[in-house]
Amino acid sequence: CLGVSLPVEVWRVILAYLPLPELGRCSLVCRAWRELILSLDNTRWRQLCLGLPECPRHPNWPSRPHLEPSSWREALRQHALASRTWSRHAHPELQPSACLHLFRRRKERRVWQVGPGMELETLRGALGVAGSYDRVVLHPGVYEEQAELVLKVPVEVVGLGRLGDVALLVSLEQQCPTARLSNLVFMPAWFSTVVYKTSSGHVQLDNCNFEGAQLQVRGPGTCHARFCSFSQGSSTHFLGVALSLLDSCDFSGSDSASVTVEGAPVTERNWACKHLAALARITTSWTSPGSGSPAGDSLGGRSGATQPPGATITLEDWSKGETERRRGGGGQEGVCQDTVIEDGWSDSAPSEEEEEEERGEEGSGQGNNSVNYRLAHSHHGLSHLLRPNQDDSPSLTPEIRTLTEELQRDPGAQALVETVQGCVLRRCLFRDGKGGVHVCNHGSARLEGNVFRGLTYAVRCIQNATVTR
Repeated sequence: CLGVSLPVEVWRVILAYLPLPELGRCSLVCRAWRELILSLDNTRWRQLCLGLPECPRHPNWPSRPHLEPSSWREALRQHALASRTWSRHAHPELQPSACLHLFRRRKERRVWQVGPGMELETLRGALGVAGSYDRVVLHPGVYEEQAELVLKVPVEVVGLGRLGDVALLVSLEQQCPTARLSNLVFMPAWFSTVVYKTSSGHVQLDNCNFEGAQLQVRGPGTCHARFCSFSQGSSTHFLGVALSLLDSCDFSGSDSASVTVEGAPVTERNWACKHLAALARITTSWTSPGSGSPAGDSLGGRSGATQPPGATITLEDWSKGETERRRGGGGQEGVCQDTVIEDGWSDSAPSEEEEEEERGEEGSGQGNNSVNYRLAHSHHGLSHLLRPNQDDSPSLTPEIRTLTEELQRDPGAQALVETVQGCVLRRCLFRDGKGGVHVCNHGSARLEGNVFRGLTYAVRCIQNATVTR
């Protein structure tokens, strides 16, 4: 089928020029062509994945962008599925009747060009004339509004050019079932720091930057943010949300908590909950090509150090595991799927201030005959309770079990883990700020593969809240 005159390498060069739809059609010709199309993972599929105009982020951004995913084709497929979530809520007038199924006509989405010299010059004017599921393209520039904007119909707002070319100094309130915003920079307006809020509909944010701004989602409203950056004190506030998903987002420079989840999930569900639940259950493993199991399955390559998925490990153990995997994996690097909390501390190690005070007291004690009685730092912690007893006497501390063992013993905990509700944070990076995730007042959050670095606190769970890791 491939021909006897051309080798496989030449066919790969020829097929590398095909666009995405043509690659899909060629993969349906025969099994040989399908295998040939799949072999373009590190070339053509990688180029297509990184060349998306609206979201050119690396699949492992922001925590591990230097490591390639297990499959670029699968990463592109997951991106396509996630980017279409907002449009799965079809307007009633777009749903054809059963008798006219064969004669239905697809409604064409209109594209509105907004910018200096275009048909529309302001964002307010474009939102006033846009129809359901229309596309509003903002040309490079700064768009500022002196009053709050209201989204009354489902619409898609996309910034043209590179990220940072289009800046919005606005405050948006969503009153429609769904909306999507992509490739935009949000900065607070003069009258409010809240740049976007919704209380009933679903909003999808792709490749957006929030600078000193706040995102508010109130249940039964939902939010799906992908590859977004929250900097300069920006934060997200979820109040009573049934389900929301933050995937591969970067939080830095927070003055308080970067993500706040407050209130019990509401019983009312909007149309997007079932689609977000399906996306939340998709487990994409951060592995290098050719590796058989996720890097988080074992710690440091030792058979006796198995870690359950979602477990919390220290930076020291994680670094040791990465080093041993690189030495024994034939040059392939694995990626840790677990939650990583950096800047760890030890119960027995004194801080720099304590060492300076100790040296100062020792120096002052040499000048007089007073005796200074000091308590060892190791006695301040509880780490000595976890040490095995030298004799055969039974230990008073409970036996430490893995997450898998606890789930097998406690059916209630197993049901809690399987339930997807509240705010799901996956593969996010929290760095250089005061707080990471704050869950309070019966709130619910789920953490998967996040990295916390340079924070006063990583996760705070108070007032009967629930955090699943």
